[in-house]
Amino acid sequence: MPLYDFVCQECHREQELLVRGEEAPKCGSCGSTALQKLLSVPAAHTAKEGPSGPPAGSCGSGCGCFPG
Repeated sequence: MPLYDFVCQECHREQELLVRGEEAPKCGSCGSTALQKLLSVPAAHTAKEGPSGPPAGSCGSGCGCFPG
């Protein structure tokens, strides 16, 4: 069951909602169905983390998180 980020067009609240099938999500604050889906960064799971965090290069090449 996917979770999506939405912003309500009525009260402007941002929220993460569980969406099942063709179900229309509703705002948790005002109950409106006028929600806009936001772009979000997908979560990535790594198999094993090193002693000081994720393995070097896990953010992609050239990100600068793990220099050297």
